[in-house]
Amino acid sequence: MAFAYQQENTQSGLFFRQAETFADDAFMRAKIKDGLPCSEWTETTWREAADQAQGLGAGLIERGIQKGDRIGLFSHNQPRWVIADQAIQGAGAVGVPIYPTSTDRQLSFILNDCEAKALITGDRSLLEQALRVMPEVPSLEFIVCLAPAADVSNSRVIDFNTLIKKGAASSSAKAQFTQQRKQLGANDTAAIIYTSGTTGNPKGVVISQANFRAQTEALISTPLPQKILERGIRLESLCFLPLCHVLGRTADYHLQVAFGGIINFSESMKTIQKDLLDVRPNMLFSVPRLYEKVYEGVKLHAQKLTGSEKKWFDWAMKVGDAASDYMIAGEPLPPVLGLKFAVANRAVYDKIRKIVGFDRLVVAASGGAPLPRDVTKFFRSMNITITEGYGLTETTSAITSNAPVFTEPLPDNWINKKAMDWLVDTMVIMQGSGKSPFSTLKGTLKMMVVSKKISPRFIIKPGFVGRPCKDTQIKIAEDGEVLVKGPQVFSRETGYFKQKEKTEEVFTPDGFFKTGDIGEIDAEGFLKITDRKKELIVTSGGKNIAPQPIEMALNLNMYVEQACVIGDGRNYITALIVPNFELLEKMAAEKGISFSDRADLVRKPEILQFFDEQVEAINQNLARYEQIKKYCLLSQPFSEETGELTPTQKMKRRIILERHRPKIDEMYQGTAS
Repeated sequence: MAFAYQQENTQSGLFFRQAETFADDAFMRAKIKDGLPCSEWTETTWREAADQAQGLGAGLIERGIQKGDRIGLFSHNQPRWVIADQAIQGAGAVGVPIYPTSTDRQLSFILNDCEAKALITGDRSLLEQALRVMPEVPSLEFIVCLAPAADVSNSRVIDFNTLIKKGAASSSAKAQFTQQRKQLGANDTAAIIYTSGTTGNPKGVVISQANFRAQTEALISTPLPQKILERGIRLESLCFLPLCHVLGRTADYHLQVAFGGIINFSESMKTIQKDLLDVRPNMLFSVPRLYEKVYEGVKLHAQKLTGSEKKWFDWAMKVGDAASDYMIAGEPLPPVLGLKFAVANRAVYDKIRKIVGFDRLVVAASGGAPLPRDVTKFFRSMNITITEGYGLTETTSAITSNAPVFTEPLPDNWINKKAMDWLVDTMVIMQGSGKSPFSTLKGTLKMMVVSKKISPRFIIKPGFVGRPCKDTQIKIAEDGEVLVKGPQVFSRETGYFKQKEKTEEVFTPDGFFKTGDIGEIDAEGFLKITDRKKELIVTSGGKNIAPQPIEMALNLNMYVEQACVIGDGRNYITALIVPNFELLEKMAAEKGISFSDRADLVRKPEILQFFDEQVEAINQNLARYEQIKKYCLLSQPFSEETGELTPTQKMKRRIILERHRPKIDEMYQGTAS
């Protein structure tokens, strides 16, 4: 059985095919109406999205856009982002997504580097920013605003609705749009996505239609997604990862186009908790921090329980922990533990899922950084499997995935076929409708059969990022660097836009892409990323230390929001720590610790003693040479505004070290470096 995504070679072809299939069904929802924020969720159907994409694409052609022209897409997540992207592709142009948090300098750099002919902006604020930099970008001919902008007195600015009307009124432009999109091929450039620039200016990664198709195939080719497609189940997602980032784009957008599902756009990162409760998504793609915050919230809640409530909670956590060990190892639950697990889910875990908006969650994934083992186990206890993956912009997102795959073929007999169907019945249909699989005797029995027949053939390893995706080869270089080759990896021929030398630097003579990450592969083919090649700390004593695991241990503490480990060329390890001020201020109030502001709070002896204890507890699980000897509490978080974080929230260590040099030097005062 061939699915729609297998029958089309381009994202544009797939989108318009699905629009014909699902027509008046909901495709996207957001608290946006006519390009402006509103208080209610507003729906866009597949037909409406396709009609608008065609009109906008024809309008771009009417304004002089030709095949291969670059068009910047500078907007927050919203339905019109997707429509604009489809209009750009269909017109034969190349979309260049740009983070809406970019500074004027960053925006100007990308527009000049890609020689953008047009720019599509999201709202009036971003339009104003675009107009500021327009004089610095000679190639830029016009700007389209997704929000109403008819009142802007600039002949080079046109708004979304006006351009659609112009496109719809031109029969020749519409015909050209249809012709262009049907002539698109696998080797055509689909987008130029700029890297986050942790070590310098961002580079434009040229991504082909074939790269995007291979990535969709990689994400959807495992057993459960295939069953979901076979049975025609259409899922709802909550999209909050930036669509201008390759993970958000391929997972939240492309995958839902392939599934024919519904994309709900979160208002912002600040509203994510409310949006989760509003939408109660079936699919969620996130960075680890969201899952960590849920885990921390549950731990914090547990500290306040007393009496029988606490006994029930502690019992359920113990049962869930034991059950998750079996599930992670791919072993069937013993019958008694299986029954206890069902009771624990009904009594405790179901309530937790509902409180956080995870009660309909079927597909959960995490990327961008490792997910701590404790967090993975906790969600398995809640009957939610978080799939980890690993990839880069240059690999169009995932090259490995921890999605459940069979370690050996499933025997072709009646009971195993039934068990797969029952897996979908319980974990997708029941749980996807907000009903716990353990809420009925029938559901519980089906889950027990699944545990016995299916689970032992599935292996998911916390701490690992999975095995290579379909048609992907991975090997480890002599210095530990992860090397990869596959259909989702950007082409050596097109490489980084206008940067042939830098392209050649990242490929081996035999055509493997150098990821820049250090990793290891175990006997079963699972990859573990240990650190970034350029971020390894080498102490003055010659010890090689990966900062990431130490930072992860710090960040897992509920009183720590951010942490940066230091020690390169020094004789011991130190850390800059940003506390979770929401919790810390509550604790200070409860203990009667008075303070004037956050800078005053982090200097209080009681607070420093408290963090001494937290850091010492973390040090107990580290090798002696990895232990944090000193730390400094910061009163302000690392942020994009200060230049310390990239738009994808990765730390720019060089900037952090420069900005906090006096505090760092103070931690090493009186010692030889």
